[in-house]
Amino acid sequence: MSIQLFKKLKLPFFLLAVLLLPMFFGSYVPVEVKSISYALSLSMKSVLEFVLPFVIFSFVFSCLANLEKGAVLFVLLLIVCVFASNFTAIMVGFSSGYVGLSFYHFMPATVEASPQLLPAWQFHLTKLISNDRALLIGFFIGIFFSIHPSATAKKAGVRLNKLANGFLRKVFIPFLPLFILGFVFKLEYEHILQKSLNLYGPILVLIIFSQWVYLGFWYLVAAQFSFKKFMGYMKNVLPATLTGFSTISSAAAMPVLLISTEKNLNDAEQAKMLVPAIINIHTIGSAIAMPILALATILTFGLPMPSLSMILTFAFYTALAKYAVAAVPGGVIIVVAPLLEAHLGFSSDMIGLITAVYLICDPFGTAANVTGNGVFPIMFTRLLAKAQQARLPRLFNSKKTNVVIEP
Repeated sequence: MSIQLFKKLKLPFFLLAVLLLPMFFGSYVPVEVKSISYALSLSMKSVLEFVLPFVIFSFVFSCLANLEKGAVLFVLLLIVCVFASNFTAIMVGFSSGYVGLSFYHFMPATVEASPQLLPAWQFHLTKLISNDRALLIGFFIGIFFSIHPSATAKKAGVRLNKLANGFLRKVFIPFLPLFILGFVFKLEYEHILQKSLNLYGPILVLIIFSQWVYLGFWYLVAAQFSFKKFMGYMKNVLPATLTGFSTISSAAAMPVLLISTEKNLNDAEQAKMLVPAIINIHTIGSAIAMPILALATILTFGLPMPSLSMILTFAFYTALAKYAVAAVPGGVIIVVAPLLEAHLGFSSDMIGLITAVYLICDPFGTAANVTGNGVFPIMFTRLLAKAQQARLPRLFNSKKTNVVIEP
């Protein structure tokens, strides 16, 4: 029993060790070693980013090609649910910001430049196609073969699924601790965590508290308020959370999140369908962090707090903008900055400050994003099942169109 428990906890244990040891003992490691480790991590990330569009296309195409005509319902319901989840999280962020910031006055602090850890070498593979395009192509081709079934398409989907699965399980996952180590050395060397706590500690605490209370609530709902089930869900998603935190990339955490979601859903096909689809557009962590930082910045510059109508308008457009967020660290602030100017009256100086602070807080936001993407598939699959039972597919086809994933 103890051996089985060790095997289950082995990956989270190694990831936690890789995350914590450099933070406490990194000062004793030569800079040259850190530079080599960081270069290796970047090289592995480049390979992953090159292969990731193929993995995304394979999983999405394979799953949709094996669906019946309910695939249209599946996609439309997914889009609506992602928007609703992001919008709700943004409003929670504003509410938490109003309550939390009312207890203390926040003053601006200077964001000083920090030493940069440079990689020992540069290795880059040019992606043949972006993740977003691979996702859309997989969706459209998969839906086409869902409406017009083809035995050849199903066989091709099965083969692609095996290849993509083999890469993740046999190539990427075994080297995951090594992949993370270089990024953790970078965080330690550049004092990112220390800086965030020193400069904006109270704001960071408020953000993290709000994110995890909100995430904890949804995991409890997903677990049907069973503490044992709740702890099981959290244990399964922990490796993905740590990966997202250390790499500051939801896309880099996607292979680990796939494994976690397969365990939580007990359905590998649904996990492979949902995780690639939401990985960059469903970002609960940043949806909560951004409003809190926005309100803190408004108070810092002595401006009046925004009205409810301004907040609702900003939340609506920001939730829409989530579909266009770039899969890079700080990608959210790049897209949201124009909305802050247009709807909350931010000046260039305010944009500069909130961008700097957001990038400092980004590791924590990415960890929350990844964790939120772990609970979304659980809730969505239940909602989809209810939609099928309610015969909602008849809106798209007069015949019964249950979504059935074939083994």
